Amino acid sequence: MLITFSGKSIAKNTIFNLLGYGIPILFAIVFIPLLIEGLGKERFGVLILIWTLIGYSSFIDLGLGRSLTKVVAEKIGLNQTDDIPVLFWSSLFLMFVISLLVSIILILFLPSTLNHYLNISFALKPETYKIFYAVLLSFPIITTTSALRGVLEAHQKFYIVNIIRAILGVATFGIPLIVLNFINSLFWIVLSLIFIRVIIWFTYLIFNLKLNRNLRSKIQFSFQSTKSLLKFGLWISLANIIGPLVLYSDKFLIGTMISAVAITYYATPFEMITKLLVISSALVTVLFPIFSASFISNPELSKKIFVRAVKYIFIIVYPLVLVIIIFANEIMSLWLGQEFAIHSYRILQYLAIGILLNSLSLIPNIFFQGTGKPHIPALLNIVQLPFYMVMMWLMINKWGIIGAAITYMLMAMVDATAMYVMSFKIFSISIDKKYKFIMIIPLIFLFLSFQFSAISNKFIFIGFVLFFFSTISWKYLLSKEERILFSSRISNIIKI
Repeated sequence: MLITFSGKSIAKNTIFNLLGYGIPILFAIVFIPLLIEGLGKERFGVLILIWTLIGYSSFIDLGLGRSLTKVVAEKIGLNQTDDIPVLFWSSLFLMFVISLLVSIILILFLPSTLNHYLNISFALKPETYKIFYAVLLSFPIITTTSALRGVLEAHQKFYIVNIIRAILGVATFGIPLIVLNFINSLFWIVLSLIFIRVIIWFTYLIFNLKLNRNLRSKIQFSFQSTKSLLKFGLWISLANIIGPLVLYSDKFLIGTMISAVAITYYATPFEMITKLLVISSALVTVLFPIFSASFISNPELSKKIFVRAVKYIFIIVYPLVLVIIIFANEIMSLWLGQEFAIHSYRILQYLAIGILLNSLSLIPNIFFQGTGKPHIPALLNIVQLPFYMVMMWLMINKWGIIGAAITYMLMAMVDATAMYVMSFKIFSISIDKKYKFIMIIPLIFLFLSFQFSAISNKFIFIGFVLFFFSTISWKYLLSKEERILFSSRISNIIKI
């Protein structure tokens, strides 16, 4: 089974991903206030811990889910699909065993952990114990789901993956509300969520069996076939461990060095602006199997897709970041009130620049992973982490939460620069110098937008920048073929 890659298919699959990630976010905005009201703040806090635990359980697969996606995509690209069944079942079995062992270990330590580290009321403790036991026992199902989903992604079946992802996302917030109408029990809510996960697991399995008939007839395990998967996956796991340290260390330091209130002023705009990463994440999820499948047989095609992805992410995300930065005060005021905005709008501005840079750095990061070099971004993160922690501590100590936001922005700049320098050096990827120059000028405009306070000046400035940005993007960032393609798309939309 050979799969061809085109701009149209990449765009279509990216839209599928955006819908798969975005629809649950919309439902969360509506359902969460209702859940807080129905459960109460303390029990809803426990539910958040359960959602977090379920989310992080995917990290215990040692990166095998992502590894399987890469190798299956390579086998498809080389037309060696007969090798897929043994890889599929071997990975699934190994992930099941690993997650089961982790579950058993965590269950043994659960009573002492909850007693010492979870500050909840005495009345809620018995129910919480049962909930955590149930979730830990479900780890093998939750973890192996990533392998089943990854194989579908390797086959470019993103419409299936995202229909299931959207259903699961909506159910994560909707099922608790349904259960609350019948019984006010957090334990039954969590059991219902686990039951949905089991249904999702079997749904993914059925689609995999339909996609590749050999999976039914060649059920076998080979440890030898998983060695390369483990080697690749361990670097992915290392990156998955370091990533959350970077993501949450700033909030921990703010809480330790300043106050819990300061965390709120910092974390609220942070949680808001990080939602922009959904755009680049939707694209790189599509690109990962493409890079894996095409780099071996056609490395020049992979490099071409790399360059296009960078341009498109910049063209799409930059205007959104510009609007957020220049109207940060107004956005925070409308959302949470003027008093809150006074403390947090500057935070939002600095973090927005950092998120733009993070969005751009996801492209080389996924390129390294897709081409079999996951150790490069992992090692870069290891080198950056101590500098990040020290700088974050110094900046918070000097300038408070503003210093934390500036540090996040600066380290995002360092990370993006390092990622692109390494990708250019290792893979000889060439980007026209005019692209670099054109992309730097709009970044300068982002910092200039900090200076405007009058609303009329803001509208004049943003109008000028967006006109300038759209003009240079159309004339210099897009190729002649891309301009023709976009012109035809726009004409079709206008006709409709």
